[in-house]
Amino acid sequence: MAADETTSIVSPIAGRVHIFFDDGEIASTINAVRLEEPGRKPQVFVPLEAVHPGILELSETRKKEPGKGEAHYYTIKTLTADGPDEAWYYPYADGAYGPIRDLITFGGERVKVSVSDV
Repeated sequence: MAADETTSIVSPIAGRVHIFFDDGEIASTINAVRLEEPGRKPQVFVPLEAVHPGILELSETRKKEPGKGEAHYYTIKTLTADGPDEAWYYPYADGAYGPIRDLITFGGERVKVSVSDV
């Protein structure tokens, strides 16, 4: 089923969100949100300033997503590994997707998300 902005839900996440890449923490924040869309795995979005400095390299990759607009991608670069296009954000998201505008999300087999109490 295609994403429909009238059935998409963006909600704040209670607690501290930790993003890991290859078991190393790359982001941590108490200001994360969850995007839930029918037929898709929920996505966690965090402010860019929550990502540890120096590990994101802007990619040339861009993809259009219904409702969210154009996704702009980053490559994750750590001392031990690279994750091409495994981070992205939507600089033009609006409507029901407005709360995720300029927040970043991560994907890929080596990315893990956990939530701890504050």
